Amino acid sequence: MNSVKFINKDNLRIARENAGFDVLVVSKRISNSKKNLVSEWENGESLPTWPQVHKLSKLYGVAELLFFSNDLIKKNKIIPDYRVDIEQEDEVKVKKIINTVIERQKWLEKKLQASGAKKNDFQGNGKNIQHPSQLADLIKEKLDIRLEEIKSISGEKARKKTLDYLIHKAEDRSIFIGKTISYHKIGIEEMRGLFISNDYCPFIILNRRDSVSAQIFSLIHELAHLFRKTDAISNSLDFRSTASGVNSEEIFCNRVAVELLLPKNDFQKEFYDKLDIDKISDLYKVSKIFIFYRLKDLGKIRTGLADELEKEIKSEMAQSLKKKAEREKNKKGGNYTNSMKDSNGNLFNKIVSNAYLENKISYVEASNLLKFSVEKYE
Repeated sequence: MNSVKFINKDNLRIARENAGFDVLVVSKRISNSKKNLVSEWENGESLPTWPQVHKLSKLYGVAELLFFSNDLIKKNKIIPDYRVDIEQEDEVKVKKIINTVIERQKWLEKKLQASGAKKNDFQGNGKNIQHPSQLADLIKEKLDIRLEEIKSISGEKARKKTLDYLIHKAEDRSIFIGKTISYHKIGIEEMRGLFISNDYCPFIILNRRDSVSAQIFSLIHELAHLFRKTDAISNSLDFRSTASGVNSEEIFCNRVAVELLLPKNDFQKEFYDKLDIDKISDLYKVSKIFIFYRLKDLGKIRTGLADELEKEIKSEMAQSLKKKAEREKNKKGGNYTNSMKDSNGNLFNKIVSNAYLENKISYVEASNLLKFSVEKYE
């Protein structure tokens, strides 16, 4: 089988790095050969065949023509990775969602600049704040988040309504909120949240597989990153200073989420027990384990009961996650369009749809951006 006559080896490398693949991983996926073919191609020692070029294009998610262009592919920005215990395969999956977000931002930035939109001035607004409670207060003020409104939400799907409330507050201020794409199959241990800054269209991604309570926490965590303008990939929700292996920036942003969602002054009792934690969880829409750690951190859990109470709550969580996994396993395939709407986020969907309705972009461009037929957007 004939090899190509020429290939831009730099574009081969940049496309691979943007997609988050190691050379050996790609070599194994492209060929049964024991040679590190990708390394040879990128070093100019040999050339791939046309079928191999096609496989590379599909794997990296770029057009084949870019491999033959003299113009260099633009390197994607590097997002600081604060995750703990991550494997190579996990990195590749998360890179896919990062690349998707960056492509959305490229289009949005041009669109918003052309329309005369102002830069998003929330980013970096709290970068000089040293205390998590002060940043929590700033976020509440700027986004008009009212804890009393959150506590007043009740009834069926109260946590889902709370998450929607917080997303609405952020999107009203031109902060884009989306979720992971279902077919990427990103587990919560691989990523719980992502923030990618942009002067015009900062983007936050939450993991759709996470519990709603954890998504609420992650959203505030990522908003803290936005106000500090520290891009990040996150998978830890631990706010304790003793958290093993967790980056200090992550602990700070988790601490901001705790201070916003569970403010110290709301807990005046000397000690709290399991029944109290159950009630607080229902009222504040935060998971019981976060509440336990918060109360323990405040010295509000009796020392002799702490270990036993922690085991009981973790056991309940394990059972709940097991049941959720069983429900997911028995659930038939979901609606692709609804999944993509959720992934894109309300604000992105709305801007793309409006551009199409105003005849500023074609049906094909709009549908490619949304990854579903624009006519299905309501």
